[in-house]
Amino acid sequence: MAEEIKVKSLFKALRIMDCFTVDSPELGITEISEQLGLYKSNVHNIVDTFVKAGYLEQNPENEKYRLGFKLLELGNVISSNMNIRRLTLPYMQEMSDYANETVYLGMPSDTDVIYLDSASPKNQISSRSMLGVKAPLYCTGIGKAMLAFLPAEVAKAVCAKPLKKHTDQTITDTSALLDELEAIRLRGYSIDNMEHEYGIKCIGMPILNKKKQVVAGISVSGPSLRFEDDKMRDYALKLKEIVRSIEEKV
Repeated sequence: MAEEIKVKSLFKALRIMDCFTVDSPELGITEISEQLGLYKSNVHNIVDTFVKAGYLEQNPENEKYRLGFKLLELGNVISSNMNIRRLTLPYMQEMSDYANETVYLGMPSDTDVIYLDSASPKNQISSRSMLGVKAPLYCTGIGKAMLAFLPAEVAKAVCAKPLKKHTDQTITDTSALLDELEAIRLRGYSIDNMEHEYGIKCIGMPILNKKKQVVAGISVSGPSLRFEDDKMRDYALKLKEIVRSIEEKV
């Protein structure tokens, strides 16, 4: 049995977007109405909403509609995500093999980090997939590293929300978090001292583009018992070397 459509109005709107193809790049209200079997008034209201949001635009010469540049922006976001994954994966594997620990790649998503990829040591079974998983910026290695170098408005947005306590080590005081972010900026990398998960430590660094804007973050993560201070300093130095190589190509 087909899965029930829970938001029928949204499904109807997306079907309208599907009408635009390489063979039919421009369509009128009547054409869309006949193709989908919908009332013209209904189609017009949906199309008008898409126009106002930038997802469709009207050709002034024939008054037909075509896909708008907002979709190109979203396509660029997807392309960027895929490019950063392809670019960083060899370096992530190098870092993973060096530390014999798992390395993660993530990007900022509002006040969270969304994980894009991971690399495990070649002599170990791959770790659990983190693709698409989200976690708070303020208490993860990747998250804090990116948050320290993101615009101040992002830190304000994070601090405006209650800072949930995930472990006894989670920083839940906004002043302490801001001090932590300043310390990260000074040393260039973050330390997640079991702040998100018990028994797990991470070292994270942001990946910046030529304009010094955060495009992603990378971290090396593993059991806290294996992350002694001297090893963490060594991992941080290697991670800086790895990130510099990535940033030359971003």
